[in-house]
Amino acid sequence: MHIYYVDPHPVPGDCPEAMQILQTVDALAALGCDISLLTPATTALDAAAILGRPLHARVRLWPLNVPRAWWWTARSSQPFYRAACAHMRKVRDCDVLLVRNLKLAEHLLRLPHRPRLVFETHEVFARTFAEQHPKPGVRTRFKLARLRAREGAVYRQADALAALTEWLITDLREEYGVATPAAVVPDGVDLQFAEAALLRERPDGPARLLYLGSLHPWKGVSSLISALARIPDAYLQIAGGPVERIAELQAQARTLEVASRVEFLGHVMPVNRFKVIAQADICLLPLSDTSIGSRYTSPLKLFEYMALGKPIVSADVPAIRSVLTSGVSALLVPPGDVDALAAAVRKLMGQPAMAAQLGGQARQLAQQYSWQARAAKLLQLAGDRPCAE
Repeated sequence: MHIYYVDPHPVPGDCPEAMQILQTVDALAALGCDISLLTPATTALDAAAILGRPLHARVRLWPLNVPRAWWWTARSSQPFYRAACAHMRKVRDCDVLLVRNLKLAEHLLRLPHRPRLVFETHEVFARTFAEQHPKPGVRTRFKLARLRAREGAVYRQADALAALTEWLITDLREEYGVATPAAVVPDGVDLQFAEAALLRERPDGPARLLYLGSLHPWKGVSSLISALARIPDAYLQIAGGPVERIAELQAQARTLEVASRVEFLGHVMPVNRFKVIAQADICLLPLSDTSIGSRYTSPLKLFEYMALGKPIVSADVPAIRSVLTSGVSALLVPPGDVDALAAAVRKLMGQPAMAAQLGGQARQLAQQYSWQARAAKLLQLAGDRPCAE
């Protein structure tokens, strides 16, 4: 099977989207597929800087040098959409198109005699957009109407849908009434890379708490800083995020007089993520009670925490409960409940045997979430393998 993965993010790259795409195509190739990865040209990174090893030989990179006319803004991806469609019109050896960008999928679905298209959905955009604009004006309502039309068309016309969570499938069917075949395809983790990063001995010092990932408000990171004021003798590391958001969180830490116990690591190269996690005693995953934060998310960091056997304190939301069980493989607390978050962390700090047990169970569960397992589910949707009952 020859799969074309097409996306407007430059790959290799170190944003979460680019990292996930690279891991996915590498795993598909390891299962015997020929992969053509069609993205904008990039010179920022090579694949080894993301994977920690060379990209699989069956993956062929097709970097498009996209001409940009003066009337396109710097942020517009329209030139890439057009160039990608022009490229695909010439392709004769594509069995399946794999796409995760909504506007790009809209363009590719118009291709004459197109191959089977599997759309990988990460959210019901209309719902998250509506949540972000609770009091829409005329222009916002117009944007929402256009978004719903586009999203509904893609969900109806795609041959199959790969969704990060079961609640995402429920919501998109409720929102658009589509019967397109769909399956839950969560994100994954490189188990071998994680194994190589395991620490056999704990360094001395105060308890080290870690959050790794983006700092969007819906991630709930500000609640970690509030909780730290209730957790004496602990040190919080926050890895990731832009400088503007870091400045906001630093100001919060100063206000709460915990700035001396918070370290902002800023951007961490993907190849170093496991090293940062390995140094932590407790890993944190606060999330907000929003659609994207509670029902649609499948965080890379969650599976990375698990693969390294770390005790996890997370928001108790449906997407996380589909993976972890409170008291068995993690401690789950109500989203936004700072007191409960602090109490759970203190509990793990005071009961190292429990922390080790939860981390060990999480590590066992992580074996189900390899990138190869994810690739196998995508191949079922692509039609190469029979779907499990």
